[in-house]
Amino acid sequence: MTKSGRIKDKLYALPDKPGVYLFKDIKGGIIYVGKAKSLRNRVRSYFTCADDGRYQYPRLVASIRDLEIILTRDEVEALATEAALIKKYNPKYNVDLRDDKSFPYLKITREPFPRITLTRKPRVRNADYYGPFTNAKETRNLLRTLRGVLQICNCTLPLKPESIAKGNYRLCLDYHIGRCGGPCVGKVSAEEYRKNIDRFIQFLNGKHDEILEELKTEMKEHASQLRFEEAASLRDRLLSARRFSERQQRITSKPVNRDAISMTREDSYAAFSVIKVRGGRIVGQSPFHMVRAAELDDAALMEAFLVRHYDLVDMIPGEIYLQTEPTNSESLKKHLTNLAGRKINLAVPKRGEKRKLIETAQRNAEHLLLEHRLMADKRDFVPRAVNALKELLKLPEPPILIEAFDISNLFGKFSVASMVSFKDGRPSKTGYRIFKIRTVEGIDDVASIGEAVWRRYSRLKAEIADAENEYGIDGNKVGKGVMPMPTPNYPDLILIDGGTGQLSRARKTLDELELNNLPVIGLAKRLEEIYLPGSSEPIALPRSSSALRLLQQVRDEAHRFAITRHRLLRGKRQVRSALDDIEGVGPTRRQALLKRFKSLKRLAEAETDEIAATPGISRELAQKIKAELVRK
Repeated sequence: MTKSGRIKDKLYALPDKPGVYLFKDIKGGIIYVGKAKSLRNRVRSYFTCADDGRYQYPRLVASIRDLEIILTRDEVEALATEAALIKKYNPKYNVDLRDDKSFPYLKITREPFPRITLTRKPRVRNADYYGPFTNAKETRNLLRTLRGVLQICNCTLPLKPESIAKGNYRLCLDYHIGRCGGPCVGKVSAEEYRKNIDRFIQFLNGKHDEILEELKTEMKEHASQLRFEEAASLRDRLLSARRFSERQQRITSKPVNRDAISMTREDSYAAFSVIKVRGGRIVGQSPFHMVRAAELDDAALMEAFLVRHYDLVDMIPGEIYLQTEPTNSESLKKHLTNLAGRKINLAVPKRGEKRKLIETAQRNAEHLLLEHRLMADKRDFVPRAVNALKELLKLPEPPILIEAFDISNLFGKFSVASMVSFKDGRPSKTGYRIFKIRTVEGIDDVASIGEAVWRRYSRLKAEIADAENEYGIDGNKVGKGVMPMPTPNYPDLILIDGGTGQLSRARKTLDELELNNLPVIGLAKRLEEIYLPGSSEPIALPRSSSALRLLQQVRDEAHRFAITRHRLLRGKRQVRSALDDIEGVGPTRRQALLKRFKSLKRLAEAETDEIAATPGISRELAQKIKAELVRK
């Protein structure tokens, strides 16, 4: 039986029950793991003729040579099983959670006198682990501070009751400077020492106020018993702990534990930020990113992140606030509740302090995306957005040079066309141009685009022809040695701000100029849809597409440039028509008036004597100016 025959048989036998499915390649390796409420419906959908729209879908289906299923009792168990299998196999086509480095954990050994150390390799026997912590420097400072506050030893001595009783050890410098209680010589019992370890763990969980209150009570007890040295030591430790606690921003008076999670995405990359609140205070921000994320929508991506992230941490807070509602939220809540051993609440806040916390996380996620984009652009010779645009439009080369056109007018008057230039995905201001529309009357953006495109590329075509005649086609000056050819170049892509009408006119104009090979597209504002010549169906890209974001940036810059120049032209013409039509007001007097009054409005509101006080303006001329401006 062929492999395709085996798959058909397995598809036919699939049950209508929840479970997990595993796709395998020709070598038997697992390339994708998924979960389903109904294995029959979900798995069979991969083998229909329809493409589900995911970026990697065609390649995934083409690679499948076998499948395997695991039945589960319900969706919650399917979710947990899927998470475990993805973590185990890291399949090629599943979304992948990364953190760029191994995060540190706090390791607490299981000994009569436990030691606390920082490690990046958890899950070893005879120890408990807390974390991960995303900021190693802050974690080291925390450990250093709490060791001193709670008198936890920092040595590597194998402290056991019998060796302490024999007097095998001597006090070290940490004891003499007040950073260790001296358990090595019996100055601290195992019970007292364990109490401080428990306080350390409580402090990690955000219970700062409880620890501070315990230290304060213990200090007062020592003072009442006239044990002033111990009371003074506790006082110093209490002040140190209080200073550390006050450095962390308090967002609520309630000692709550919660996480706020936000994300942003571009192409197959997604950035996540987790703001951690412990004991009512913000104690940290954890950045994460996911790759191979293009095939998931926002809700599915949020679910995938929550499952993978909370499988890594030691403590799941009771409240988790999200920017986006995840898919299967009820099953997800049950899964997290099972992991934590207590009820976990998921919510998408709309207002108030909780929403502000989400907005803080969003800003951090956007910064993480910006860092990723800058590093990727620095690493790649051609920016990723430019390459994405090449793939989208099926261009022969990446559109290194893009030129974009926009029209601006006021009820058909003062009409201008702007052209902006982008090189390597960034504005190239030397390539900006403005065209005062000359041949079009009234509001006609289509005709105006035609005029601007004709004037730009007829002139460019002539410039290139002249340069080739002077320097030769290969760019070397004929008969005078080698010399760089200072010619302008045709753009790799022309972007028209508008729909099919403007695009068709631009394409027709280019064809008339015999520039048939210049690619041109339109970008409509309303739905951000891309139009191609000769096609009535637009291309709709996801908002997270870097290609769409680049086109939007180019289009918006063309619009900004057009509006700016339109307002400047309109202002100049209005000032000129209002003052230059007045007999006796020439360029010098007009300039003096505008310099004094700043605008026509203030000039019209001024008294005749104020106008006459302007150098070069007589009282008779001032009366005439006032009368003309009031009349208009």
